[in-house]
Amino acid sequence: MKHNILVRDKSRNHTCHEDKSLMDGLNVYENLVPKGCHNGACGVCKIHILNGEYSKSKMNRRYISQEDEDRNIVLACKVFPKTDMEIEFLPKPKILSALEKKVYILGN
Repeated sequence: MKHNILVRDKSRNHTCHEDKSLMDGLNVYENLVPKGCHNGACGVCKIHILNGEYSKSKMNRRYISQEDEDRNIVLACKVFPKTDMEIEFLPKPKILSALEKKVYILGN
């Protein structure tokens, strides 16, 4: 079954099948989700779920604490929609941004 997903910080609305994670389901839309690993190891798909019901896989505690999870802050690659949802992507962890800059410099 498809569900409507409003990505508030992008002011865009798209559908996602409930058998796909939000990250995988929304990845097909250009410039909507950040590029990441899709398995919980990088933390770039950190979202705040503002509305809607979902199921989830185990979260990587490096990026999502139990307190975060309790406040509906989760990784989009580990969340599967069960109803229409409203979400917003949160900023990337600063440590990852610094690491990306180093990788870019080394790549030149």
